[in-house]
Amino acid sequence: MTDTHDIAENNLPDGSAADDAALRAQEKQNLSEAGIDLEGVRRLFKQFRGFVATAQLTGLSSEVKPEAEADVALTATFNERLLRVQGEVVCQVQRACARCLTDFSTRLLAEVDRLFVPGPDPAEPDSQQEMVAELTYLPGYRLAIAAVVEEELLLALPMIPLCHPECLGLCPQCGVDLNKEKCLCVETATEGPFAVLKNLK
Repeated sequence: MTDTHDIAENNLPDGSAADDAALRAQEKQNLSEAGIDLEGVRRLFKQFRGFVATAQLTGLSSEVKPEAEADVALTATFNERLLRVQGEVVCQVQRACARCLTDFSTRLLAEVDRLFVPGPDPAEPDSQQEMVAELTYLPGYRLAIAAVVEEELLLALPMIPLCHPECLGLCPQCGVDLNKEKCLCVETATEGPFAVLKNLK
């Protein structure tokens, strides 16, 4: 059965109006259950234009709060046992600032360029294959688009999220948000672990 996202290479003349119309029709397709089945496949070209619903992004939801579905624009090519997925994924999320703890909205943008190989994972104990670090293995010969989208968005999360680069954070003494008001706390100098050495003669 032909996947509705399949576009055969010999049916894609460059610059044709049919191509443009086909891509526009795919722009908001629900790709939450979409995937690439590679069992018995020798060559493949697919384009995915649409979205993955937040319900499919459970791992991402444990880290941040998605405000909308993830927008997807990916191209997959398969030849000589190597599947390459390229494109970008965008999702608007809400999370807490690491300095002032205020929730803020931010746009996650993941530039995707991944390589997959269908077949057993060399990490398995009984595997005789040599593992290649930049490859992801597909023991089930199927790649779920939602899984790729979620992985890439998680990788796009900043290690230290800030509501803005100049965020002043909270006063360490009274806890007031220094972005909104000034506090009357007196700054106290803290001595380091080697401060005692200054008293040695």
